[in-house]
Amino acid sequence: MPNEVNIYTPRYLAEVVRIAPPVHTFFRDKFFTNVKPFATERVDIDIKKGDRRMAAFVHPRSGGKVLRDAGFTTESYKPPLVNPYDVTTADQLMSRLPGEELYSGMTPAQRAAQKLTDEYNRLNDATTRREEWMAVQAIVTGQIPVVGEGVNEVIDFNFTNTVTLTGNNKWGGTSAKILDNLEDWVDTTLRNGFTNVDMAIMGKSALRAFLADADVQKVLDNRRIDMGLIQPKDLPNGVRYIGHLNKPNIDIYEYAEVYYDDWTDPSNPATLPLIPDNKVVLISSQPNFMMAYGACTYIDDESKNWVTAQTARLLRSYIEHHPDRRMIEVQAHPLPVPDKADSWLVATVL
Repeated sequence: MPNEVNIYTPRYLAEVVRIAPPVHTFFRDKFFTNVKPFATERVDIDIKKGDRRMAAFVHPRSGGKVLRDAGFTTESYKPPLVNPYDVTTADQLMSRLPGEELYSGMTPAQRAAQKLTDEYNRLNDATTRREEWMAVQAIVTGQIPVVGEGVNEVIDFNFTNTVTLTGNNKWGGTSAKILDNLEDWVDTTLRNGFTNVDMAIMGKSALRAFLADADVQKVLDNRRIDMGLIQPKDLPNGVRYIGHLNKPNIDIYEYAEVYYDDWTDPSNPATLPLIPDNKVVLISSQPNFMMAYGACTYIDDESKNWVTAQTARLLRSYIEHHPDRRMIEVQAHPLPVPDKADSWLVATVL
């Protein structure tokens, strides 16, 4: 039976239901707080890492002893291009939009204005999700794989502060020492990265093994976690507070955000957790890593000249003909840079 509308029967549009997942940016907004748009294609960072050398004892008549400077290294990164776009054609504007009343009187021009806003929000959300994925990859793996149409490279931050448990030492194993592990890893990060970590972000399976451990249950601060109801505290931006340990002095969190992977195996796309189930990230709550944005370059429609914009987002809308259509695109060159080498630790515990 065709979808017919009887104009003599009263109709009422109750509401428009938009089903879309929220955009969570916990890693980007929490850890990459030093936001810097650049006017160049590449981002250069000078890294000067100190050490724990002590001043030498010398005889009063021998004079001082030189304390040599270790120097610095320069890392150069090229922020990748993120450039989603959408197309609006004339026939799309002749039909009512979601939520529009049947006899609203809205003109195609008015629909075009509303659709432009909706499409920009959709493209911007997709770009923001990519930025969050990049931020998590930079921390969890120390690398950002840039894989897409015409591009296949890896941005490597030379991260080495990783641990992998094996055999019965894995969490949940007969020889597991979860509290000792966490205490050792906090000390390791202080020694290698000169940073006091105060957060542990756990994957789903790692958290289950952590909460099931008898030693952990004895020392968890039960005033700050309801173990009986399994009712952790949900915080803004998709992160969940689990509890607190006094030794080592860290808060435990879970970040259950997922992403849609349609590039690793295009024939079999999958929804995957941003934090792998078997990983634990130990990190400072205030690392102040850099969120760099490279310059966005485009041809201006009026002047026909190249224009470079120093911005985190570039929104463009322009016209093409044969057939007539309006293009809307978002251009961004984001690059989260954890510029304090080895100031966090990633452990594979299962």
